[in-house]
Amino acid sequence: MCKAPTKSLLLGSVLLSGLGLGSVAFAQTQLLGEQPTSLVPLTQPTAPQPTLEELIPSQAITSGGVQIDSLGGLDFDTVGTLDLGQGGFGYDMWRQSSLQDVYALISNMPAQYSSRTGHSLARRLLLSSAGRPLDDRPLKSEEGLLALRLEKLAAMGAYADLDNLLQRVPARSDNETQAKIRTDSLLMVGKHDEACQVIQGMAGNGQDSYWTRAMVFCHLFRGATDQALLGIDLLRETGTAEDPLFRELALAGAGVETKFSGKSSGTVQPLHWAMSELSKSLLPAELDAFLDPGVRLALAGSQRYPADRRVAAAEAATMNGEMTAEQLVNLYSAYEFPVSELDSVVSSELIREGTQARALFLQAAQLQTVPAARAEIIKAALDHAEKDGLGLLMSRVIAPLVGEIPPSADLAWFALPAGKTLYVAGNRPRGDEWLLLARQYMLSEPTAAASLTGLWPYARLSGLEGGDRYGTLKGWASAQGGTGPEVLNQQLVLLRSCMQGLGEDTRLSWGELASLELSTPGLAPSAALLYALKDAQNGNRLAEVVLLSLIILGEEGPGDTHSLALGNVVEALYSVGLPDDARALAIEAAALSGI
Repeated sequence: MCKAPTKSLLLGSVLLSGLGLGSVAFAQTQLLGEQPTSLVPLTQPTAPQPTLEELIPSQAITSGGVQIDSLGGLDFDTVGTLDLGQGGFGYDMWRQSSLQDVYALISNMPAQYSSRTGHSLARRLLLSSAGRPLDDRPLKSEEGLLALRLEKLAAMGAYADLDNLLQRVPARSDNETQAKIRTDSLLMVGKHDEACQVIQGMAGNGQDSYWTRAMVFCHLFRGATDQALLGIDLLRETGTAEDPLFRELALAGAGVETKFSGKSSGTVQPLHWAMSELSKSLLPAELDAFLDPGVRLALAGSQRYPADRRVAAAEAATMNGEMTAEQLVNLYSAYEFPVSELDSVVSSELIREGTQARALFLQAAQLQTVPAARAEIIKAALDHAEKDGLGLLMSRVIAPLVGEIPPSADLAWFALPAGKTLYVAGNRPRGDEWLLLARQYMLSEPTAAASLTGLWPYARLSGLEGGDRYGTLKGWASAQGGTGPEVLNQQLVLLRSCMQGLGEDTRLSWGELASLELSTPGLAPSAALLYALKDAQNGNRLAEVVLLSLIILGEEGPGDTHSLALGNVVEALYSVGLPDDARALAIEAAALSGI
């Protein structure tokens, strides 16, 4: 199977390149209205826009590997779908950045992220409409920023975004790689006729065996079964790029009774998904861990698959930021539980595990209208998810239900889980209300003082004004009696680094922390990357800061990043005008570290 590059490989490669360095009939609970037949994109696609080819139908010429319109001087590398008001980073985001460095950095940025913040930053950067970087050193003839951006978006599985972006780029500018990306995006959004037009045009000229397999799909799609079978035989006889999964799906599509082996030559790709839909076959469950991110999203949205597989796929996508928590909540409603089990989820022994347990807790909390009773269910749900290592996921999923509970004296015991959940979900105003409740009852309610101390780091990272009135790092540390000294020291350094990056006064010097002789998790940060990040920060080169931050964080994200590197990333993002992203990243890191 294909394996993603490790963080150390990413850090090393960038130095060498651009920088010069299940139940029967029961009452079903529908949580958020009707179950959708497909997942809603992270942003709704805008209406199709005219392509550059349609705007100025003149002959394009090639200059430095970039398609430039000879009449208007338009550059396809600048095309995007997100402007500044839509989440993009602005037309000037590459101002003063070197074209060669930008190309090298995008080449080395991770393709997938164990971080919702990281995924959001990467997606927005790749989709932003922006002017061209400084063309100080022309790229090689086969290189171009648009092609590179398309490759990264495809690796992220962002096919709806790709389809929207490629509508602005004339197909005649496609090379073979770009044509394959265009085909994959068309297949994943269900535009099979358009996809087959591209495939037919490439089948005779393309060098990749992909086009032979794709023509088999098109023959089956158009009802030409005999031609499809000939294509399958040709693939078998040539033996090039053996793909057992595709062969099995194609035979099923041709009406041949097929037993699926559960084997694949690598990642399950869009062509596999399109063939499985055409043949009305389910992808083997053994391959769920090897799905292309876009295929995983499609599986989560397909009602043909069992609830356990759909929800597991959706949970992974939600953790990585590829799906919204609201979409996952809706999918949890696919489960049906007995009313008696929903009513006794806290008072009786839990008989569910994994995705079913999380769905049970969520449905029970949704049904419960008494604030105190709902709070008990939510607290149990968070505790159970934490044991499975999915506390951060459950916080995001259950936050809307927490937000409906009004803070009150009889719920002072609930202040810590409620406030932390709301801070993690980005709802600081509601989180602050629980912090203030804990402060109000800290002298009369035994748990309130501990809740105030526990919420303090999240309030500070969220930007609560005057947050130093509610606690200090030393005070927080002294209250962590159940945490071992090594873990506590690591958490202290993480908080100190992130708060410094956000401009928060911590009243704890680095000298005091250095005297603890602690170790810190994560790979030692690359000095070259950190210096490059600081240089981009000082030059206010926003997009370059984002790229370097993504490379430093790596695929593992803030949960496995050295505190020194994390603090520098938070500071750089904050300094160049991305405070919400900086704070979200710091909170994500704190939650993942067990704070």
